[in-house]
Amino acid sequence: MALVASGSQAYRTLQTRSVVAQARVRRTAVVAQAGPNGATAPAAAQQAKPKPVAAPAAKEFTNINRFVVPKHVQQAFIAAWRQREADMQAQPGFMGFNVISDGEAYTVSSSWASIPEWEAWSLSEECRRSHLPQGIWQFVPKKGEGFPEDFVPFKDYDEPVNAKY
Repeated sequence: MALVASGSQAYRTLQTRSVVAQARVRRTAVVAQAGPNGATAPAAAQQAKPKPVAAPAAKEFTNINRFVVPKHVQQAFIAAWRQREADMQAQPGFMGFNVISDGEAYTVSSSWASIPEWEAWSLSEECRRSHLPQGIWQFVPKKGEGFPEDFVPFKDYDEPVNAKY
């Protein structure tokens, strides 16, 4: 029994056959769709689907903050960051810490295995308790530098302050 390929002609042919004949045509059509191993089309299609690709590895993250630290608060500023570094070392994902000074200009960076690990640090009790001394100013982080410090006023901010991964 042959099934006509064109849609409208096949439909008309099936309409005129008996119920038993229609069932035979349906079985024949399913067998005709079987793959080389005998699997029907839906199973063959499942075998042909590509395997899911693994999620990309977490991207390392470095948070960079730039400060203006007047001479009379530099020692307190450095002491606060020493304590923070000790607290950060106890956090999962912490990779390193760096303070660079050029007169009153300081750049502080902390490196993390991933953004979620940095976020966990930033929400930790240790981070929340740690505050920098009064009398310093910070610059708005540039895009890609990270997030500004809480409770430290901005110097020369002409752009909006927001999350900047």
